[in-house]
Amino acid sequence: MKLHHVGIVVPKIQDSLGELTRFLTFESIGIPTLIGSQKVNVCFLKIGESYLELIEPASDDSPVSNFVSRGGGFHH
Repeated sequence: MKLHHVGIVVPKIQDSLGELTRFLTFESIGIPTLIGSQKVNVCFLKIGESYLELIEPASDDSPVSNFVSRGGGFHH
């Protein structure tokens, strides 16, 4: 079994991309995409055979908004 991805909650995807690309090289960077049913924007970053998934709340009532208020970090 291989690791598919690690989900990280961030306040702003664009800000996090800027920080991460200073330290890591990604094979590809996806386009941030709204997942309306979950009220989040997500962006997948390919690194080796796995991905980092950046998860940003799309609204104040997003299920991950509380996570961001605590500083964000690993979600799944």
